[in-house]
Amino acid sequence: MKREMTSEEIEIGEAVETSPGVVVERRCFLRTVALAFSSLAVPGMATAQLARASDVRLSYEEFLKEVIPVAKKLVSDTSLTGQHRYLLTLASYAVRLADVPVPPMRDSGQGAGAGTFIGAIPGGDPFIVLHWRMEPGTVIRPHPHTYGNVMTLGLEGEIRVENFEMVGVRDFDAKGTFKVQKTQSQVLTPGQVNLVNLERGYIHGFQAGGRGGRGLDITTRIREKRETPFLNMSKKPVELEPGVYEASWGT
Repeated sequence: MKREMTSEEIEIGEAVETSPGVVVERRCFLRTVALAFSSLAVPGMATAQLARASDVRLSYEEFLKEVIPVAKKLVSDTSLTGQHRYLLTLASYAVRLADVPVPPMRDSGQGAGAGTFIGAIPGGDPFIVLHWRMEPGTVIRPHPHTYGNVMTLGLEGEIRVENFEMVGVRDFDAKGTFKVQKTQSQVLTPGQVNLVNLERGYIHGFQAGGRGGRGLDITTRIREKRETPFLNMSKKPVELEPGVYEASWGT
């Protein structure tokens, strides 16, 4: 019997049939962004420019100057595709950041205990830029984004980020238990990004590795603000449904 392959075993740019009828191609981030933009026709961002983006580093001020006009053109489309286009645009600029200011930070209020901190960097529009830091082994509890989508950029260290979404009808006021499905699990290292679209994978949680880490959340409010619950989740997946967990909302 032919062994199924994982995406980690595939060379970048190589396409293989990992199981009958399923073809996987492993891509680097910039190539993925370039392909997405070529199909989504992002104004002001040609594929040729994206191909050169990794060679041009930006200060925080230069980042704002370049990205804000483009972001303002795209933010009004809040559909699944529109948000995807918008978040990929932010990411294509953010990965070019050479460094960012470190603002005064406070406790994040989202940690499972002490050791997680966050502060705002001024200048963003139509988004806000949040700089966060996590001490080794700390956890940001899983929580949904109900009114603002997010582009998270790793700056330092290693952070495990996992995304989830509700199975069936999305209901942030649901009482009792329901099911959630894991849509992504990745280790965020410097220069890598994680995207939270309000239509897909809109719940995320973080766990710091042995060196801790820090990063940016570029968050854009596109819906009415409301109280954000935390996700309580079973430690193991539901039997016979890998990646699906029993869950409930908490505070």
